[in-house]
Amino acid sequence: MMKFPAAQVLTYLLLLAQGAWGQSATLTGYTTDASSGEGLPGANVFLSETSFGAATNSDGYFVLTGLPPGRYEMRVTYLGYAAYADTIMLAPGQQLRRNVELQRQAMDFAEIEVSGQRLDRQVNSQLSRVTLSTRQLAGLPQVAEPDLLRAMQALPGVLTTSELSTGLIIRGGNTDQNLILLDGITVYNPSHLGGLFSNFILEAVQQAELIKGGFNAEYGGRLSAVLNVTSREGNRKRLAGKGSISLLAAQTTLEGPLGRGAWLASVRRTYFDQLFKGTDLYFPYYFYDFQGHIFQDITERDRLSVSWYLGRDDLAFDSFGLNADWGNRTYSLAYRKLFSPQLVSKWMLAASRFDTQFALGESSGARTESLVDDLTFRSDWTWFGPRRGQIKAGLEIKRLTFTYSSKVQDSSFFDLHQEPTEAALYQKAKIWLGEKLMLEPGLRVTYYNLHPQRWYFDPRFSMKYLLTPDRYLNFAVGVYHQFMETLQDDYNPTILDSWLAVDGSVDVANSVQVVAGYEAYFKGRYRFQLELYAKTLENLLTFSEGRSTPDESLGSISLADFLDVSSGRAYGLEIFLQREVGRLTGWLSYAWSVAEKELFGKTYFTNWDRRHVVNVIGAYRPNDRWETNLKWTYQTGQPYTPILGYYLESLPGQSEVGFVPIPGGRNTLRYPPYHRLDLGLVRHYKTRGGLQIDVFLQVVNAYWRKNVFAYYYVTGSTTNGIDDDDDGEIDEADESVPQRETLSIFPLLPSIGFSIAF
Repeated sequence: MMKFPAAQVLTYLLLLAQGAWGQSATLTGYTTDASSGEGLPGANVFLSETSFGAATNSDGYFVLTGLPPGRYEMRVTYLGYAAYADTIMLAPGQQLRRNVELQRQAMDFAEIEVSGQRLDRQVNSQLSRVTLSTRQLAGLPQVAEPDLLRAMQALPGVLTTSELSTGLIIRGGNTDQNLILLDGITVYNPSHLGGLFSNFILEAVQQAELIKGGFNAEYGGRLSAVLNVTSREGNRKRLAGKGSISLLAAQTTLEGPLGRGAWLASVRRTYFDQLFKGTDLYFPYYFYDFQGHIFQDITERDRLSVSWYLGRDDLAFDSFGLNADWGNRTYSLAYRKLFSPQLVSKWMLAASRFDTQFALGESSGARTESLVDDLTFRSDWTWFGPRRGQIKAGLEIKRLTFTYSSKVQDSSFFDLHQEPTEAALYQKAKIWLGEKLMLEPGLRVTYYNLHPQRWYFDPRFSMKYLLTPDRYLNFAVGVYHQFMETLQDDYNPTILDSWLAVDGSVDVANSVQVVAGYEAYFKGRYRFQLELYAKTLENLLTFSEGRSTPDESLGSISLADFLDVSSGRAYGLEIFLQREVGRLTGWLSYAWSVAEKELFGKTYFTNWDRRHVVNVIGAYRPNDRWETNLKWTYQTGQPYTPILGYYLESLPGQSEVGFVPIPGGRNTLRYPPYHRLDLGLVRHYKTRGGLQIDVFLQVVNAYWRKNVFAYYYVTGSTTNGIDDDDDGEIDEADESVPQRETLSIFPLLPSIGFSIAF
């Protein structure tokens, strides 16, 4: 058994704190794409025949400290790029700056240098982490066009609420329990109606990092998971662009140099509302997205950048009197400063806004409006210590505004306005005890002014033990608090999110997570991961109808007057096998999971519980002209609440008698299993003028599986002369009895399109 004496640990911590490691040298620099000048996050920088190495951060920056003086071979590797090698000389106490440009190569045929790829896996203790670059995301089989959130749904432990949504259900947590970040800015609703598109335009994204659980102290305010999306910086060497058109949407991305930096802008619009106008397939809905990024290097150590996103959905069924629109707006101003090769700071001022308007009927109808406004200041500091040690700390302050109102005609029965302040300090350290054991303790302290408790302490801890250079054991445990939630209704799931801040009438939602895992890499191509997780969920808010009549106004604005407090738990096992390089790439995943909720003393499965889920992803590229891909998914059916029967109701002043359903036990039955196959084919062309043209054909639900989206009930008539229940008899007495029908969403759906890049 390995022993780590207290004196050794104390000495190490003193070295971390003082930076006193004698006359050792330091190697720093940036790793960038040679064709565009963009930073490459997650590249591996190491010195051959030594244990010294590091992975670049989100800006492509790397630091190797505590290096003995001497001659070394410096190597840099990154998936989809040719390896870089050079000889360097380090003198005692020298701080050498070496920037590296990597040349792209065909990722499908590239062999990965095993010694380089080990570094990011070895030095990062974060469990349940999956990082995908734009090139990897674009290579996955997609519906209509590549999409970030739909790609994430193929990972183990990641589901969606329904086939019409891209909202992520991660390890049993609801969609509002995920922290979604775009360049550090919180995005409150990252999906569009219909489940085919998320808000993020893939051509404007550099990489996406999904942490499914056990995340450390730099993230807070959510109970389940983190999706951190980083925008591309833009091409600082030449003007470039790409445009694409499919049956559903058109988009274009332009980028180019600007002063000592670059700019990038990407825009997309769907044309559901135009494509089928005047036909029976007409659907009066569209959305648009506008995403961009600008940066300037003021000096070699100072960078200023601006990011933004604008998106809007518009739905107008005039024949039904239905009008709805909703959207996100985010803006950020960020400043990065290198105080020294070992000390990096980032500062950000950001604004995020999500609002919804929903109206049914004319002036006499119902109208609901909601808004969340988020003004955030954040500062993060990272100090790179000797021998792969690291300390990270920071603060975050949010000034929030929530409004929610519901009106019928001119009467308002609910109106809520909240202005909470949420502030947090965090610190974590990365400590190596010997060459095989890494510890990462952390603590997040949060102040929240709307609740009497006000102060909340969230300890976090993770560790990694290296069995061999390619096999690891991982463990993480943490406490998490969430101070805002969306309005949930188990019986009638909402279409649009409405966010509310926790007030003093209910307790703040909290969770305890435990994650353990094993991962292995072999033959330079394959990745295997096995993880077990369990988490408790407390103080979840669920809507309950407490009015005696629909037009009764609520007399109080506290959440406890119209929401019930529930608890839950989730646990499961995930298996993931991935082939990362070669002509054939993809993955096979399996997840077994349980997600339960307890309300009024009764335990039931959540709406999104699925016991078994299998995903098969494959892409095959026989040459540089053709590419084929497939995605097959199998899921245990979702729970639903059955209808036991109906009773007749005749309201005063109305001549018609209506059927009112009698529900059974909550989520006691399940829909049939869900499975679907999607196929894709891409033909790549390259013109003499340098244009890259891709023509793609895709088929959704290739074998036309009629998956059950929902059951609904219809009633016929005993006097219309039609066989309403299809039993061969006309106008029988039982034809007026409600009959169950099945609603399916996607038929066999082909799509074709093309893209042009220069």
